[in-house]
Formats: sequence, C-alpha cells, structure tokens
Amino acid sequence: MADRLAGRLSWHTLRPLFWVILAVYLGHLVWRWLGLPRTWWVQHYLDDLLCLPLVLTATLFILRFFYGPQLRFSWYQVAFTVIYFSLAFEVFFPKFMPRYTSDWVDAVLYAAGGIIFYRFLNK
Repeated sequence: MADRLAGRLSWHTLRPLFWVILAVYLGHLVWRWLGLPRTWWVQHYLDDLLCLPLVLTATLFILRFFYGPQLRFSWYQVAFTVIYFSLAFEVFFPKFMPRYTSDWVDAVLYAAGGIIFYRFLNK
C-alpha cells in the first residue's frame, strides 16, 4: 500500500529551483543561528522574498497528491496568496503583536516571490 501512495506523489513538482531556494533559506537560518554578521538586506528582506516560492511549491506538492499531477495554480490564486500574506504580515499582525513590524517593501518582495513561483515553479 505504501508503494501506491508514494507512486501518487508528484516529485517533479519539486524542481531544482525549489531546492536552490530551500538551500538558501536553510543556509540563512544556520547563518543567523551561528550569530554571524549579515547585510541589512539579507537580515530584513531575504526571508520575505523566499517565503512564497517555498510555501506555494509545498502546497502544490500536497495538492497534486490528491488531485493529480496536472494541477497548476492560476494567476489569481497566486495573487490572492500574495495579498493574503501581505495583509496578514504587514497589516494585521503588526497591530496585535509587537514582534511584527509593518514594511511595504515586504509586500513588494511577497509579490516578487509570487511571480518567481508562477513563472518558474508552477509548471
């Protein structure tokens, strides 16, 4: 039974660009954990740029397990996700949680990440 379930996984969803983005993200986590110095752009903006390609690719991987390998996200589904993340992390969370700060550049980077996903990873 496990071989049938594994056979339904659409591994080609996880393209080489996804693995590069994941490696950069994990490298940044290790770099931060070690306490090494980072440039201001990497410190404040790298995670926001990498967020949506990682989240949307993982979501697509899971949905393709249930609905088949032909599934793709439409441009308005990706745009909805960009708007959702922008509103959640740049508008609502900063109002109620002091850990979060509002920054319009983050919303632009979410949009750039959505474009990267839609153009290169949503095949």
